Amino acid sequence: MISILFGLISHTPLVILRAISFILTKLLIMSGSQQFEITKSNIKHCFGNKNELIHKSFSETIEMSLMFPFIWGKKNNYKELLDPNYIDKKNLDDGKPKLFFTLHMGCVDMLVFILSELLSQINILYTPVKNVRLEKKLKSIRERGGAQMLPATTKGVKDLYKSFLANESLLIASDLVPHDKGVYENFFNKECYCIDLIEKLSHKKSHDLYFVYLTKGKKNKYEFISKKIDEPITTKQMNEHFEEAINSAPEIYGWEYKKFRKLRPDNFNIY
Repeated sequence: MISILFGLISHTPLVILRAISFILTKLLIMSGSQQFEITKSNIKHCFGNKNELIHKSFSETIEMSLMFPFIWGKKNNYKELLDPNYIDKKNLDDGKPKLFFTLHMGCVDMLVFILSELLSQINILYTPVKNVRLEKKLKSIRERGGAQMLPATTKGVKDLYKSFLANESLLIASDLVPHDKGVYENFFNKECYCIDLIEKLSHKKSHDLYFVYLTKGKKNKYEFISKKIDEPITTKQMNEHFEEAINSAPEIYGWEYKKFRKLRPDNFNIY
């Protein structure tokens, strides 16, 4: 059933998927969607009362919920959403181990497929879905290009460290709120509990460090951006890279996550 659903969506023209997402957006806003309320709280917390941005962002979130099965159901569908200049990054596969960090901008599974295409080897830390059958299917889809998916569990993180020590290349989406250990740092001048794994790993100086992400495309929906960073970075600097990327297209960032859910006890809960 899951494969059939993904297959149907993957063969649906993008113009129809966008029309469906437009209708869904209107219905969800009228029904008081929790995702919409979280999006509104996050954007107001970081940017103030920008109602146009709030609605654009939520519209992108709903459209993106259809873009995921669109790229899952057919192997090369992600290329229909991507500016073709990403192929210029073939020089990433130069034999040196790399540490990639990213954030949840746009349809982030596209980064799995892009880096699987550009590199001969990549390990990716990810959060598994709770449904066992769906998780098994999604893992096989994400690994079909050669990537190895490592779940963000105790065992998965241990495997991540082992692969790092073995000089293998890694991709980590490090803008989420850590389940366990992290640090408090500013994000758009607001205190936020942050993953500090990139800071720790980059200071080992064993891997070339890259910031990769999706932004608004010039020809298609997204453009793939890859920036080499010549020095180890702090978590504060990581967040500054995130802010620069988000400011390039703030509506496609994942504002529907509770980014500020772990604040110090004396701080106001924005949700």
